[in-house]
Amino acid sequence: MADRLISTVEKDMYIFDIKNPVDVVIVLGSGHKDLNNTPAVMKLGSSALFRLEEGLRILSANPNATLFVSGYSGGMSESHAIVMRNASIELGVSSNKIRTFPLAKDTQEEAKSMAPYLKGKRVALVTEASHLKRATIFFKQAGIDTIPAPAMYLGSDTSDWQINANASYKSERAFYEWLGRTWQWIKG
Repeated sequence: MADRLISTVEKDMYIFDIKNPVDVVIVLGSGHKDLNNTPAVMKLGSSALFRLEEGLRILSANPNATLFVSGYSGGMSESHAIVMRNASIELGVSSNKIRTFPLAKDTQEEAKSMAPYLKGKRVALVTEASHLKRATIFFKQAGIDTIPAPAMYLGSDTSDWQINANASYKSERAFYEWLGRTWQWIKG
């Protein structure tokens, strides 16, 4: 059942075709751990890793593009944007190709803070497939057209009807996105 639930928010999100030229690759904020004496890559949560990997895949195909990373500190010693920047550098991205947005607390704030730098640019927007529809709407409301770039899919076309912890997470993500879209619709 969880695969069916999550598929309602992941459908119509297709893998980014790296033949599409872009000027900017946006990797939306996610989560990290506050670990000392650890490479930045190891601080990233699984969602952040998937997002960063997809962003770097697109950036690799567009060597003149800029990487935008975002996310606030949430009470940790470093903002998520800085951890993502440092992880990108560890993975070979030149620091002068990265722009950070360390104050954005949610997707709507990310869109508003990035919009002034995106006018007239071709933009790849990286996040989970389940979150892309809502994220795309926030950027559209900020006046920016984006090309969706799903970093990961939680659903599956085949279900084996086994009970596992992943099923509750998939269901939680589906309900979270439905609630988020409803709130987005109410706010206009």
